[in-house]
Amino acid sequence: MLDFGAVSIEWGTLLIQLFVFFMLLALFIACCLFIVKRMGTKQKAFDELEKRVAALEQERKRPES
Repeated sequence: MLDFGAVSIEWGTLLIQLFVFFMLLALFIACCLFIVKRMGTKQKAFDELEKRVAALEQERKRPES
């Protein structure tokens, strides 16, 4: 037990509060990493799509022989 004069905290309560705090912090960090990874995947797919469109435009502009 931690004793702060009129306020005392039992170890069990303190450990549970720390555990919940760190779990919420880990959840927040995991969500941020998931969003960043998903944005990177979408950007990569978008870049590939732009390359395909550019190739099709070049093929269309080429004069037929």
